[in-house]
Amino acid sequence: MKRVNSNSTAVKAVRIVSRTPVILAILSAFTLVSAASAAELVVNGGFEDPVVPVEESSGFGWATYYAENFDGPADCPPLSPNCNDGTLVPGWSVFWTDDILIDKQFNPGRLEIQSGYIWSGTLGKYNVDPAYNGSLQKAELDSHHRLNSDNNNVTISQLLPTCPLMAYTLNYAWKSRTEIPGDNDVRVVIDGERVRMHAQNMAWEEETVHFLSGDTDGTLLTFLSVGKRTTTGMYLDEVSVIGPDGRNAANCSLVCDNKPMEITLRYDGDDISNHHQAGNEVIVKPEIVPSFPANARIEVFGHQKKKSEFLGEFEVKMGEFFSVTGSKRRIPARLTFEIYPAEGGDLVQTVTFHSSCSQQLDAGDEFGAITVWSAVTEVNKIAKK
Repeated sequence: MKRVNSNSTAVKAVRIVSRTPVILAILSAFTLVSAASAAELVVNGGFEDPVVPVEESSGFGWATYYAENFDGPADCPPLSPNCNDGTLVPGWSVFWTDDILIDKQFNPGRLEIQSGYIWSGTLGKYNVDPAYNGSLQKAELDSHHRLNSDNNNVTISQLLPTCPLMAYTLNYAWKSRTEIPGDNDVRVVIDGERVRMHAQNMAWEEETVHFLSGDTDGTLLTFLSVGKRTTTGMYLDEVSVIGPDGRNAANCSLVCDNKPMEITLRYDGDDISNHHQAGNEVIVKPEIVPSFPANARIEVFGHQKKKSEFLGEFEVKMGEFFSVTGSKRRIPARLTFEIYPAEGGDLVQTVTFHSSCSQQLDAGDEFGAITVWSAVTEVNKIAKK
């Protein structure tokens, strides 16, 4: 799994001149991504199901629930009105974290879901800690109601129906419940690779992680709570993964069956060239650059039958994305990228590769400081209408 991290959703570059996107077992050719096939893959990412009762006699605005990986008998501790044994959280699997980390056991755990309201005998229902961005409910990853242990940290996961080796975007919001060091620590993992660590932030913060799926069907998304055993931990809300739905094989087909009309690329600012093209016409010069500018200006040229065409100029920060189209919405046979410092200066690197599918071009192909990310084709354009 390759990944690209970004702390905000504003990942598109500014176009400034234009002339013409082990738990795996328990849960049981790179491809250019079609923008038209993008779908939401996370089930119940806002934790709105089940609905938490807010009445004085039945929950006080929060409750704990087993999830889809639970099939055992009810085991709520006695006299625990906030503990629910009759309802499962859809979409997610929940485990006790220390069982996974210490004993490699995947014992079902309870997820705490909060409405943002609690009940007071004198005040009635009132808001104490709202969920993110207007949603009604949120999850807390240091839970309650574990029998025979006081460590209620949970790990939640969801096996997503992704296509092999395609581009996806993970978004979620998080917030620490307390300012106590070590109380809210959480790790975010995609297919066994840690992509984020969170500790303290008393205000909601949205995170974005761009990644390429592995070479098999399905991607495992996991959030592990590893903070102190205090039952006060990190809040999580609005979990989303956008990309092609692997349950439909047509979403996973090669875009090069239909020539691309638009290609989205990433300025990654490294010297890695790892792609599927061959021949003397692929150019990365120089191959080794002492350092790439954090802010770059990239001029793009298209080549068709030895005729060069200026396609645009883009101002990008390291890690940002930009999209290229050709005249009459058709990508030329070859593309050339000239990379300069945004503030002015000499040419840093020139990159040229085939873009008409006469040679293989895949998501994740790296040509020096440029990485291919996604594409739109004629078929996709028709499907959008």
